[in-house]
Amino acid sequence: MIRLGFPVRVVGRPGLGGGRPAHLSVGLARLGDVLSYIEQIHVQFYRIAAGALVSGGTGQIAECAAQIDLLARRLAATGTRLTAHLDHGVALGCADDAVAADGLAQIEAMAALLEGLDAHRPNGRIEGTLVVHVGGPAADPATPARFATRHRVLSARARARLAVEHDSAGHSLGQILALHRRCGVPVVFDALHWEIWNPEAIPLDLALGLALATWPVGASPEVHLSSPRSEAHLLPPRTGQASAVLPPRPGQHADFIDAGALQRLLGAARGLPAFDLMLEAKAGDLALLRLRAEITRRAPRLALALS
Repeated sequence: MIRLGFPVRVVGRPGLGGGRPAHLSVGLARLGDVLSYIEQIHVQFYRIAAGALVSGGTGQIAECAAQIDLLARRLAATGTRLTAHLDHGVALGCADDAVAADGLAQIEAMAALLEGLDAHRPNGRIEGTLVVHVGGPAADPATPARFATRHRVLSARARARLAVEHDSAGHSLGQILALHRRCGVPVVFDALHWEIWNPEAIPLDLALGLALATWPVGASPEVHLSSPRSEAHLLPPRTGQASAVLPPRPGQHADFIDAGALQRLLGAARGLPAFDLMLEAKAGDLALLRLRAEITRRAPRLALALS
């Protein structure tokens, strides 16, 4: 089965989640509220906000051990997966050692939190994936070497949870697959990024299969799906400036997801290992519910593979 998920923002229940908490305990309490909601709508895959772990770092994890353990038991009982996506400021491939060191610290802290939330999985299964981009210029041959060097200094628990995503410009899927061969980091396949930036001209079924093959046995690969925004933006008038109509930026995510894109992805996935699918749409949970209903109507056999 493929678990459908959505990231961070809960649109169908305004007020859930909230902004950056003052303490990890507050973020965990909010997470518990989100879990109650996604259990109601039968969703078992959710991306937590990277800011859920605040500047106190791993010290706050120790302070919240009992709270984390309760959530871990709940996640194991419901089979719900939590992952996180760090922002582009986490750049292990960059030339700036200070920036890279800060990124390493963020990865270690988030990996410690995800490890705690996975504590009661059957057979020690790892579900909490931490997704990053490479960072650094794609044209610089030193970028992957820097990433691989810094990847090696991460703790075992961080390396076991870290995965890298290719870009819509810059690091292509082919370059990220080469990085995997260099240091073993699993590859997150992003269907929209592949459509926008695929200089190696890798067909969809092969691209998806190559990315899935980078994940260790027993792990559930993470795949991203979104549709490109097509509507214009109206910039309201300001003092001394008229209103303007702006076209969407390349790679910008739409509010909802075209069901045809899901059908094409699932068609390409025939015969490949199962994976979990993060739906990167602005409408979050509402986009997931609409897509699930639409694919059930349009392709009921394909819908049987989704949860």
